[in-house]
Amino acid sequence: MMLLLLMLSSLAHAEPTTLARAGQPTATIVLPAQADPKLEGGALDLQHYVKAICGVELPINRDGAKVDGVGLYIGQCAPTTEADLPEAGLNPETYAIRVRDGSVFFAGRWPTPVRFAVDSFIENCLGVRWFAPGELWEYVPKGKPGELTVNVREVVKVPSTSPRVWSGHAWTEDWNAWNLRNKTVLSEVVPRRQFQNFLNQVFPPEKYAQEHPEYYPLIDGKRWIPPPGSDSYWRPCESNPDVIRLTVEFARKWFDERPNVDSFSLGMDDISHLCGCPNCRSWDPAPDSYEKREFSDRHYKFVNTIAREVAKTHPDRYIGTLIYNIARKPPETVPKLEDNVFGFITETSALWFNEETRQADHEITREWARRCKHLSRYDYYGFASMTPRFYPHHVAEQIKFDKSLGLEGMYIEVYTFLPDTAPMIWATAKLQWDHTLDIDDLLSEFYAKMLGDAAPTMKAYFSLLERSYNSPREPHGWEHRNIRAQALAISPEACDEGFRLLDQASKQTTDPAVKQRLDIIRGGLQYGSYIIYAYDLSKQLMTASVTDRASADTALGLTERLVKLSSERERFWTEAPKRDDLLGANLRGLLNMGYLVTGQVPSVEKGGPIGAMRVLAWYAENAPHELAQVATRLKDAGGPIADIVDAWQWVQAQNPANLAANADFEDLSANENAPEMDWSNKGAPKAWSTWARTPAARFAVLPDEGRTGHAAAMSGPDGGCYLQTIAGQPGERYLCTAWIKVIPAETLTDAKLSIRFRTPAGAWHPSRDAEPSVDAIVGPADWQPLVLLTTVPEAAGSLVLMLGTGNHPEGARTLFDDVALYKLP
Repeated sequence: MMLLLLMLSSLAHAEPTTLARAGQPTATIVLPAQADPKLEGGALDLQHYVKAICGVELPINRDGAKVDGVGLYIGQCAPTTEADLPEAGLNPETYAIRVRDGSVFFAGRWPTPVRFAVDSFIENCLGVRWFAPGELWEYVPKGKPGELTVNVREVVKVPSTSPRVWSGHAWTEDWNAWNLRNKTVLSEVVPRRQFQNFLNQVFPPEKYAQEHPEYYPLIDGKRWIPPPGSDSYWRPCESNPDVIRLTVEFARKWFDERPNVDSFSLGMDDISHLCGCPNCRSWDPAPDSYEKREFSDRHYKFVNTIAREVAKTHPDRYIGTLIYNIARKPPETVPKLEDNVFGFITETSALWFNEETRQADHEITREWARRCKHLSRYDYYGFASMTPRFYPHHVAEQIKFDKSLGLEGMYIEVYTFLPDTAPMIWATAKLQWDHTLDIDDLLSEFYAKMLGDAAPTMKAYFSLLERSYNSPREPHGWEHRNIRAQALAISPEACDEGFRLLDQASKQTTDPAVKQRLDIIRGGLQYGSYIIYAYDLSKQLMTASVTDRASADTALGLTERLVKLSSERERFWTEAPKRDDLLGANLRGLLNMGYLVTGQVPSVEKGGPIGAMRVLAWYAENAPHELAQVATRLKDAGGPIADIVDAWQWVQAQNPANLAANADFEDLSANENAPEMDWSNKGAPKAWSTWARTPAARFAVLPDEGRTGHAAAMSGPDGGCYLQTIAGQPGERYLCTAWIKVIPAETLTDAKLSIRFRTPAGAWHPSRDAEPSVDAIVGPADWQPLVLLTTVPEAAGSLVLMLGTGNHPEGARTLFDDVALYKLP
């Protein structure tokens, strides 16, 4: 009701305010003395955009004093009164724009909301838009030279969504400026923010492990003590009364030391190690909950226990949690969360092309909204997908649905590729402040103001991306570190049509800025199209049989197309990050954090080496006099696939030593390897180690299951791998091959051959994009060869061969055999 009255009262206070007349400023921007940098930045922006619109530069006073004429007072200046600020009881991110005595007051109770007020004035009163990072993507209306009068309406704006956390969207200063201007950043004080994995920091092993191992999870009958350097994905023995007591004490101290922080996190992220002691298992709803990894009941019992105790001393503070993964399902024995508990519930709205997924997400959100008084959303918009992941209508639907249930905040893992998604990302920023806006109106505004005469064609282009992404195809949508899923984002036919529309749009405009934007959008589609086209060709080659000259020539033609595509891709991918534009900056940001999975490209181009080997084998046997000519054709195309074919031929001719130990798993003697890092030798063949995400992964060496003898096998619902470390030096080149068989053949596992690198000190190499991997194709019932060619990067001292898989249903397994690593000249 208070907000409604504020809104109604503001309608009567819209006044024309003249900022410039006859080429002279009639207003002064006023900052308080020693203003916060965000306020200073807002003043400079206001000065800049007024001048850009009418050519007049407004003066800036930095003493906070009252000025004659129109004052644009930013923050707490001399004329600012308590009544100018938003009500103290409102959300701390609230801002106000007041019109009084012919002046304008930009107010908030913290510097960032004050800046929000200034940016909103620039946007709503001056008409400026920031559609994407960088000056090229700004829209600044052209006014009458020397004249500028704007209608200023009083407003007290409470964000529809608070807090708003955008992870993975701050690659450069241009990105940071865009985030601030579009108000996607957090204020100095925000409500109910702390909800991510933190409990491990309450129980550091160096403090408690020696005297109190019982604080740590019981796994396979032993207390598991997190080793030095291990990840944070574990939980203590939560049923232990001392663990509960110490957690409460830590939370209380946390609040006492942070008067402006209203929350403490007990959230669970990707937790792998949980306690299996009888007391903890008694909190589970069923005897087999631990084995099924259904941990909602124990988690929310623990959360409620801590929340009740904290409320006794800090009744105005909150306990936060993440409603995710093994704690996403509503618990059977916890009917509701305490009122001082809030949760961020995960879902992936990108998957709503599947109606069952959409309805299931809606239903679980409704149920959690009944159980949790303060509920917020957590979603994944980008996954660093290099192909178009564009679905703005599902984004808008999700935000409006959430608001209908009273959800408060939103955490977005953005990590997006803006040349493909900029209209959706800008619209999201607008909807988070006003969820009643229409998504089609927002998209149309983007197209009209950024793409001019080409707007209708580009509307058709982005509609094509959305329509193709939402079309039923092979499983896609979960593109997180998965290049195959990224290659399925849109169809090859949609790529063809997209390039046609971009050509058409380019002919429809003579505006140089629009042409630059179109070139960036084209570059984004081109960057991703290589893996879309390559995966399509690979599937044809993987399923093609070579039995006669006609089929050999067909396979040769497909292989040549893929080889040439790969060579072109390598050149384009090398140059694109060097571009001085949105495309280049976006690529550099994702590459520098190691999130762009360019190293997985062998997984989508794997049909090339396999097709080439089949073709060469046919010619060697049936037309040996033509073999050299065919091999030259493939090699002359250049690129990674040609390099693999060349390396494979060299290995066949030279028969070099296999550097992988016990590569055929026939040595059954005791494994005396001392486990490294968080690896194990449990179930590992001699010279190998194992690693598992959870204890549910199972490893074994099976007789008579290999290609000629034993095979290394893995089963169980969770991911893991066999590992072997081999010394290597920067610049050295290696060819790695392995054979994989999935049983049953149609099982959707993520079986793969990968190589990672370690520094001479033994740490993982920081450059994840340099790590190649290739996954098995689903369907073949026989053994599959997987091939990788790699160069050891700078600052590396060893290679780690990884035979990985996971996600097995009951009775399924993956077999590995005949691994080989060859050092090339």
